[in-house]
Amino acid sequence: MIAFYTEPYLLSTDPGHKMDVVWITDRPDGGYVRFGFDETLGSAVKAVCEEIFGIRAPATDGGYSDIKEENPPLTLYRCIAEIDGLEQGQRVYYRCECGGEITKTYDFHTAPKPGEPFKIAQMSDLQGINPCADTVYKIGCFEPDLILFSGDATFHPWRADQWFDIRHPSQTEEQKKLAFFPCMQQQNGAKLMQYCPTFLCVGNHESDDMRLVFDREYSSHGENWSWSVFMQLFSPLFPDKDYSLTGKRYYSADYSDLHITALSVQRCAGWGAYDYPGWRLTDPINEGSEQAKWLEEDLANSKARFKWVIMHWHLLNRGYDTQIKLGPPLIEDGKVADYPDDCTDYLMGVFEKYGVNGVSFGHSHVYERYLVNGVHYIEAAYLGYCYRRENEPLHPLGFSPEVEDNSQQSFLIISRDENGLTGRGYHAKDEPELFDEYRIADNGEG
Repeated sequence: MIAFYTEPYLLSTDPGHKMDVVWITDRPDGGYVRFGFDETLGSAVKAVCEEIFGIRAPATDGGYSDIKEENPPLTLYRCIAEIDGLEQGQRVYYRCECGGEITKTYDFHTAPKPGEPFKIAQMSDLQGINPCADTVYKIGCFEPDLILFSGDATFHPWRADQWFDIRHPSQTEEQKKLAFFPCMQQQNGAKLMQYCPTFLCVGNHESDDMRLVFDREYSSHGENWSWSVFMQLFSPLFPDKDYSLTGKRYYSADYSDLHITALSVQRCAGWGAYDYPGWRLTDPINEGSEQAKWLEEDLANSKARFKWVIMHWHLLNRGYDTQIKLGPPLIEDGKVADYPDDCTDYLMGVFEKYGVNGVSFGHSHVYERYLVNGVHYIEAAYLGYCYRRENEPLHPLGFSPEVEDNSQQSFLIISRDENGLTGRGYHAKDEPELFDEYRIADNGEG
């Protein structure tokens, strides 16, 4: 039996006052987290263990079958130990005990008081693509205080080997290195998910089965849509256990004086955008939709000094995926699809109205930054492979990026200091090289 398929990782929607310490195991009896404000770890909290479903082991010693159902389910448990009653800016030491095994001692800081410094790492789109592990290691060496992850953690979320080391002969050393948790929990100078909370949003590769992308007939049946694996692994962010189309896959949280809003915006299909039945928007965000109403209320009620939105599908981008509108398709004569509800104007208006400072995307694996009416729109997702051809046209709305640099892998670090927020884009060289630096406007509230 394996006590720790993953190292502990940190999640919280109230990171100034509590932290959930999470790990994956095949032991149903749970364990403990020992913690304290120094390395004596004078307190303990028992973890709550719950079986998680949908992750599969390889079909044979040779590896996975391409047919999902031919791969046997893997019995796994998610353990969560909640450390509560914390004060802002506290340093907390902890270690996990499970099945007679003990992790090393890690530490984290709760979110600081408003006005105090912190550091954000923005990333997305790992999917086991080389050399994403090397790029993420360089991010971790900046020792961020929180991570914003804009979707597409893996390619096939039902495959255990894309999440962690499964101790199976079919998984190569390279695959182990590139799996999500080993990549996002590297050490030896890097501090990542064991040391700071991660805020994730849903991307098109978070749905349980890629047949939803490539098989028109399969994806046309609403009952086939599910996000169970992703939502179970990161359940403190997605506490509702409705993993179907009717579930809620968006949330918000405050980190110090930064308000984080994570949206569920995804559209993708293995056929032309204007071919029947069009690209499905599984969580509509056009004006009047449930998610849009929630978004406006969320932003209107926040008095945070800074506001940041993460979403997977981009509003402004020059990747070579078709730039369709963000509304649900309208079918004409059962043959072609059109997109009459242009959410782009609506959402950009909402972001401007409520003083959003930054909107981070994923999906196209590029580095692009736009500045439109005081809002920075950024995709910093070129960690492994870039989906951008030379001489791509501008976005149909006509906006040009302030900075576009896809000459090599890169990443984004955002720093809060006494003067506000500063974004810095780095090339992922042995010694990271700064190529983009900008001040991010203060919305003047708080």
